[in-house]
Amino acid sequence: MTYSQRSTHPAAASDYTYLEYQIGVAQDELSAAVQAQDKPRVEAIRAKLAELEDKLALLED
Repeated sequence: MTYSQRSTHPAAASDYTYLEYQIGVAQDELSAAVQAQDKPRVEAIRAKLAELEDKLALLED
């Protein structure tokens, strides 16, 4: 299914909004982990953030 086909689907907007929200949450968590100098947590959050951004990019395509 292409993005244009998916964007007409009612759930598409909520998928996009959900991913943007999750990215924002992950960025906040990343900031807190960096300030706490919690390197394992920073790496885990960066991996999660990359995955979320990849999923968002797929929706945008």
